[in-house]
Amino acid sequence: MKSAEKALSLLKRLGDPPYELGLKELAEEVGIGKSGTYKLLESLRRQGFVIQDASRKTYHLGPLVLRLGNVYSQYKGIGDIALPVMESIMERTDQSITLSIWEGERAFAAYKRTRPGKVYDAIDFIGKSLPINAGASAMALAAFQDPDRIRLILEKVALEKRTPYTITDKERLLEEYEKIRNRGYSIEDEVFNLGDFSVGVPIFDRNNAVWASMALTAPKAEASPSNIEMWIQILKNGAEEISDKLKFRH
Repeated sequence: MKSAEKALSLLKRLGDPPYELGLKELAEEVGIGKSGTYKLLESLRRQGFVIQDASRKTYHLGPLVLRLGNVYSQYKGIGDIALPVMESIMERTDQSITLSIWEGERAFAAYKRTRPGKVYDAIDFIGKSLPINAGASAMALAAFQDPDRIRLILEKVALEKRTPYTITDKERLLEEYEKIRNRGYSIEDEVFNLGDFSVGVPIFDRNNAVWASMALTAPKAEASPSNIEMWIQILKNGAEEISDKLKFRH
């Protein structure tokens, strides 16, 4: 494996939970010698790709990765289009709004809009990969990918049980994806975090492909039938607005 490939392997590993690992763990998981791993991490640290926590002796992704991620999402045409829509939905619903992107075989959190004290206000997960069996945005993304491709992905990943309600049976998960496709949105009831309720919708590009999704997350206590119906419709309208603008972007 070339040095560039080794460095990218380290960055990809730090992009997955738990997002922070020590030198020994990184070397073992990526399959690189400890001394070689250290040299690569030092090079990445100097360039701003990773940050070392001296007290914990661990590494996590640095600010340059986030900046590159922002450049990518702007290149895809989603950022400047989606953010005003997300802001408007947040204002109308008084709930937290997130936008996620599908890249390769994973879902990544790209943007969020939330008020102080609301769900996700103090949680920094932007740029991180999301489990495809939990969370309305990731579920909406995975559901609209090619089913055969998703089956192959599920054969390779271990499904995390975040709460007692998280689906970890792969056949059940595929059935849930089918339900999401049929109704056009995902519903997440304490599947990602206990006490949270989310709904998510796909965003279609001009080729009718789905590589982005938008979700609303609220305290479960506020998820009345009338609110859920309203949230779904507002999200659908917002997703259509983003989709229509994306179709004229490229």
